[in-house]
Amino acid sequence: MAALDLQAHDLTVRGVRLRIYDSGAPATPAPQAPVLLFLHGLRDVAHSLLPVAAPFADRHRLVLPDQRGHGASDRSDAYAMEHFIHDLYRVIEDHVQEPVVIIGHSLGGQIASRFAAVFGELVRGLVLVEGLGPPALPDTGNEAQWLAGYRQRLLSRFADDAPPRDLGTVEAAAGRLKRNNPRLADTAALAIARQATRRDTDGRLVWAFDPHAASVFVRADVGEGERFWRQVQCPTLVISGDLAHEYWLGQFGQRPDFDGRYAPGEMDARAALFPRGEHCPFHHSGHMVHYDEPERLVTVIREFLHHRLGVTP
Repeated sequence: MAALDLQAHDLTVRGVRLRIYDSGAPATPAPQAPVLLFLHGLRDVAHSLLPVAAPFADRHRLVLPDQRGHGASDRSDAYAMEHFIHDLYRVIEDHVQEPVVIIGHSLGGQIASRFAAVFGELVRGLVLVEGLGPPALPDTGNEAQWLAGYRQRLLSRFADDAPPRDLGTVEAAAGRLKRNNPRLADTAALAIARQATRRDTDGRLVWAFDPHAASVFVRADVGEGERFWRQVQCPTLVISGDLAHEYWLGQFGQRPDFDGRYAPGEMDARAALFPRGEHCPFHHSGHMVHYDEPERLVTVIREFLHHRLGVTP
């Protein structure tokens, strides 16, 4: 992982302390170069995006928040989508204080797309990396089955916490990351594990995220997201991983009628809902594109900034 001198800042939003990492102004900024704000996904941390962010530090100011319930930010009793959107608003208004380009992964992408629809004056461009939600699940038309699924998600997301498993060592945590993400480089896995773990009050090494943050997806509705996507006026790049079915099958594998794959043309159709959207598939990436093809992701973002926003490379 590239070395980068990031300054840590704290911002309190309605009693929740958010940790923000900021590279500061670059020594030789690109003309009219936008601030790049990197927004991580669920069960992740800001530092996992550093391999993608660091190559831009010589020309752009970089801002990487740990989202509520993740990394060095506080846990919360509230994880509705609107809480995450308002957190982002406060990070940009209070800390960044100018419009940004948002590079959002997974949950970060879903937050970013809705934020750009509501607060368009604060967003110059969007890069949504695996950020438009899961493939459309087969609709059986069975309302009772839909309600049973909603009930299951509700109870599982708000279940009492089980004692966190002791990961033992940072190296063991890195090994867990590698098992779940076999295309992740060894050095990157270890660097992420150092930032994505913490010692609890009993001295155990545990993951640094709140399991209850997943409650943001109790009511996951692609149709609701589409209403926001149509209102996003800035240039938007949608990036998908052709191997993301590995991840989605794990999330919804209990359904025999679902193989985790997007239907042919499904992601193109979603990207086309953005008035200035385009779609770029990554053929050798799963859901964690920034783990699997970070160098190509840097290249594609750089091209987007140049061709769509006029930023000099």
